[in-house]
Amino acid sequence: MRDRRFYMAVGMAVLFAVLAVVYYFFDPMDAVWMPKCLWKLTTGTDCPGCGSQRMAHALVHGEFREAWQANAFAMCMLPVIAFLLLLECFRERYPRLYLKVHSPVLICMLAGSVLCWWIVRNLV
Repeated sequence: MRDRRFYMAVGMAVLFAVLAVVYYFFDPMDAVWMPKCLWKLTTGTDCPGCGSQRMAHALVHGEFREAWQANAFAMCMLPVIAFLLLLECFRERYPRLYLKVHSPVLICMLAGSVLCWWIVRNLV
């Protein structure tokens, strides 16, 4: 019998595969049904995630320069997000690592980097 972590990892892999297929076949700039950023619609400025859909579309097409231009921070954070998702699946196997990664200091550093990106991308 497989445990919950295995099914969680398989579920995440299936979700990412489905998202990759969607972003491969549909350009977020052309598809009217793709979600739009409410922050940008309201304020006219970019949020930290603005351009993430264009980045995903460019990545699945192998256009790394376009992906970087769409949202460099999100592209840099993809390995971190993948690591955090895998760590969540195996948190019971590696509890000390899980606690170190989820320490208040690292969480504040990540939140601070998101805030810095938000400010910098609207100034440049």
